[in-house]
Amino acid sequence: MKKYISLNIILSIVLLAGTILTIFIIYKDIDTSLSFKFIIGYLIYLLLYGLFSIFLVIANTRKLNWIQIRKRLFTFITWFISLSALNYLLSYFFKRSEMEVWDLGIPLGVSFGLAFFDLMSWKKKD
Repeated sequence: MKKYISLNIILSIVLLAGTILTIFIIYKDIDTSLSFKFIIGYLIYLLLYGLFSIFLVIANTRKLNWIQIRKRLFTFITWFISLSALNYLLSYFFKRSEMEVWDLGIPLGVSFGLAFFDLMSWKKKD
C-alpha cells in the first residue's frame, strides 16, 4: 500500500508543477514549438489524471456500504444546491444577466470534490 500512496503524491506533484509551468508559459506569452508541445502534453496529462481519479472514486465507492454512499450523496446534493444558489445570487446581483446551463459546472465540480475527495486515493482497507 505504501507504493500507492507514493504514486498519488508523485502524480499530484507532477500536476502542480505542470500547472505552474503552464501558467508561466501563458502569462509570459512564450510562443515556441516546445512550449506548444508542453501545453498539449499537459492537457493530455490532465485528461488522463481526471480519468484515473474518476476510476479511483468508482473503485473506492464500490467498497462502501449503502449508508456511507447515501451520506455522501446527501452531502453532494446539499453542496450543489447551496453553491448553485450562491452562484445564481451573485450572478443576478453583480452581472445582472441570466444564468445558463454552463454556469452550473463550477458548483457541480466543487460539490463533487467536497463529497468524494477522500475516495480519490488508494488506501489500506480498514
